[in-house]
Amino acid sequence: PNLVRTVAQVANYAYGRSDGVIWVNLYGGSTLTTRLSDGQAVKLTQETDYPWNGRVRLTINDCGSSAFALKMRIPGWAKSASIRLNGALSGLSSGPATYAELRRVWHASDVVDLEIPMPPQLIEAHPLVEETFNQVAVKRGPVVYCLESPDLPRGVRVPDVVIPANIELVARYDGRLLNGVVVLEGNALVRASESWSGQLYREFKPAPLKSIEARFIPYYAWANRGKSEMTVWLALGSAQK
Repeated sequence: PNLVRTVAQVANYAYGRSDGVIWVNLYGGSTLTTRLSDGQAVKLTQETDYPWNGRVRLTINDCGSSAFALKMRIPGWAKSASIRLNGALSGLSSGPATYAELRRVWHASDVVDLEIPMPPQLIEAHPLVEETFNQVAVKRGPVVYCLESPDLPRGVRVPDVVIPANIELVARYDGRLLNGVVVLEGNALVRASESWSGQLYREFKPAPLKSIEARFIPYYAWANRGKSEMTVWLALGSAQK
């Protein structure tokens, strides 16, 4: 019940309002019609493909003649962000987990463009999380990714995949996959898998590694292509030359 109520209230969390300020909390295509404490009516439109990219456009459709501020949330995962006002860089500097503020007398048709870079990243856990020691997860912007067996070459199992420390992942939108998602593609490594039949322990022998093409999908979208294996955390390997 609590989850249902939260989902039903998401639209109310997207924007906030205080004295002379409109807070932009969540990013997604939407229209806001509101009235500020001084009685000024404001209407704005938000256009974006977030979370597939970090470009957000806010257009002032209607407003009065009094100054007010737009405060745009800079997510905690963001390393940087840039803001343009009517095409010109604003010069604002705002760090992660803060709000960037633009205060002015606005005019109908004013446009604010927010750009938040979204490079793919490898994420590690605290060493005390023993289950993920020497493993990494893949993340881009606010989206966590996973490796699912349908995206691996025939005969390669998910547990045998190793992520090079310097893997280069390329983001690509695939409109035909899982109702349209951004996938991450790059060259991973796979180690030869030997049978453990009848063995609980054995002498360790380094296994040869070979390069494979791997595709990562958003974690939320797994288990939609039949029976499969999946993991978020993968073994970390040495950097490839």
